[in-house]
Amino acid sequence: MKLYIMKREALETLKANLPVVYGKYYTEKTNQWISDICGEDPFIEFKDVTEFKLADLNSDLTPGEIDLNNCKILYEKLQFLSESQASDERLWAGLAHTTFYDYMRKRWGYGYGKKPKSAEKEAGAIQTRFFYRYTGRSGFYRNTLSKCWWVGHNTYDPNNNQNHFESLDIIGSNDLNSKINEFFYNFTFSSNPDVMAAIIEALRQFKEEGRHVLVRDHIRPAMSYLNAVGGSVVIDCLEREKITRIFADAVDAIMQGDVPTLNLEGNISAEEEDIDYSDDENTDAVDTSDVPEVTLGCKVVIRNIDKETKTYKYDMVNGMLPKAVEVFTGCKVGDVIEMRGKEWRIEDVIF
Repeated sequence: MKLYIMKREALETLKANLPVVYGKYYTEKTNQWISDICGEDPFIEFKDVTEFKLADLNSDLTPGEIDLNNCKILYEKLQFLSESQASDERLWAGLAHTTFYDYMRKRWGYGYGKKPKSAEKEAGAIQTRFFYRYTGRSGFYRNTLSKCWWVGHNTYDPNNNQNHFESLDIIGSNDLNSKINEFFYNFTFSSNPDVMAAIIEALRQFKEEGRHVLVRDHIRPAMSYLNAVGGSVVIDCLEREKITRIFADAVDAIMQGDVPTLNLEGNISAEEEDIDYSDDENTDAVDTSDVPEVTLGCKVVIRNIDKETKTYKYDMVNGMLPKAVEVFTGCKVGDVIEMRGKEWRIEDVIF
C-alpha cells in the first residue's frame, strides 16, 4: 500500500480553484481529474506500508464512532510519522486525494447522494476536510485524516498493554469533534501529556459515577476555568492529582449551578475558538437557504416557456470550457439565461 504526498504547486493550484472545481468531488470517481487541472502528476510517492482499511462506512457506526475508530487505526498504522511530518498539509492532502480518495468522498457524501450547497460553503468544507483551511493546529485538528492521527498520538499510552487507547475510549465518541476542539485545539496546556492525563482521570471518575458530562455545558467552561488558573500558577508544574481535582471541582460547581471562584470572562485564552461541528456530526443536515450552483463536472437542466427541456454537460473539453456552456458560468438553480434567442430557466444542477 503506497502513501503519497501532494506536490506544493498542485496543492496551491487546487485550493485556489476550489470555488470552480468543487463539483469534481461529486462527479469524479477517480482522481485523474486532478492531473488534468494541474497539468502534471500532482503526487510524489512517500512510503510503502502494510495495507490497512479505515472504519467501515457501511456499518451502523455513528460519525463520532467512525472518527474514534479512525483515530486508533491511523495512529497505529502510521505511528512511524514524526510530529513534523504529521503537521505537513501535503501528506494529508496527498492521502485524501489518492489512497483514501473514494473513502473521503463516501465519508462526506460526495457522489453518494449528498446535494451540494453554495460554492462558498462547498469550497470551504472541502478545504477543511481534504486540505488545511487554516495554519497550525487549527488546520491539522480539522482535516478529516490528520485530526485522527493527532488525537491518536495524544491519547496513545504505550505502557497500557491492555488498551493503548483507554484515554480515547474514556473521552468517547459522543460529540467527538467538539471534544477534540476543546481538549486538543483551544488550549495549549492540554498538549502536555500529564495535564491531559489528569483531565482524562476526572472524566473517568465522572463516568464511573454515572454522571453525564456535556461538552458545551460542562467541559468547555471547566477548560476555560483551568486555563484561568494558569494565569496565576503554571499548570504544567502542578501534580497530576491537583489538576484532576481542579478540573473535577470546576465541573461539579457548574453542574450545581455555581460559578468557579476565578473570574472566567477576563481570563479565557485568546486562542479559544468556538467551532461549529454540526455538519461533521450530521451529514444529512440541510440548509434550505442553499441553492445548487453550476460548477465543473455537473449537468445543467434548462427549460423554456414552451416547456422544452435541454441538458448540458458543464465541463472542460481539451482544457477549455466550450462556448456553448459559458453562459452557465456563475449561475445557480432558478436563474434565467438567454440562449438561441429564447429565455431558459435553470431547473436543476445534477452531480
